[in-house]
Amino acid sequence: METCYKDFLSNITNSDKIGLLLWKVYNLWQRELKKALVELDITHSQFLLLGATLWGNHCQAEVTQKSLSDKTGIDPMTTSTVLRTLQKKGWIKRKFSKKDTRTRLISLTENGKKIVESATKELKKFNDSFFGPLKEQRGQFQENLFILLMTDEHIKEEFKKYYYDDKFKESILITEKS
Repeated sequence: METCYKDFLSNITNSDKIGLLLWKVYNLWQRELKKALVELDITHSQFLLLGATLWGNHCQAEVTQKSLSDKTGIDPMTTSTVLRTLQKKGWIKRKFSKKDTRTRLISLTENGKKIVESATKELKKFNDSFFGPLKEQRGQFQENLFILLMTDEHIKEEFKKYYYDDKFKESILITEKS
């Protein structure tokens, strides 16, 4: 099997190799991130949903399961399952909306805020370590990933609308002109 795999790799195109390498690096990043967060008893999906909830609560927006799914890119069924887990852990509260009783509004508890703070610190340390070998190429790597993301119109609009300030929006516009 090993020889067959080597033959396969030697016969694929450079374009295919890029995709394979991206997939391998992403899987490595996910696996190592899982290890980094295990002490906090939190998964990456849980962290993303807690962070998006914190952001929405901070902006005084109504945070719903649908809005969290939309903002994080986590499918609605997984979002629902993860939110139930977060509620059992005591990190979020869910209450029915006064406007629409089918909708539940989500907010962080004090323990939820603490775990987001701890996980954010851990994620920063992890990313610094994981991407550290790129050294001075780290900025170029990030820029290249961003260029690829901006080929998707939906993602481009989402970035413009939700994620970055005017300075970052200007860099998006510069990227669009290239």
